Amino acid sequence: MWQFIQDRFLGFVPEKSTLFAAVTYLVICFVSLKISGKMTNAFSLPWQKEENQKVRKQIKKEGKAK
Repeated sequence: MWQFIQDRFLGFVPEKSTLFAAVTYLVICFVSLKISGKMTNAFSLPWQKEENQKVRKQIKKEGKAK
């Protein structure tokens, strides 16, 4: 009886090695994404940074108002 219930509910789960490979791939992708984001922020040029773009827009608005 217990074997039937186990096969019924857990029968769709892939083998342990497949799950391990999927989890490993997920972790590698997540870490790569975070590293890529940090590297992009670290090596962005001054005019590419968001706070500098906001200041530039504000200066343009002030220049048009004069």
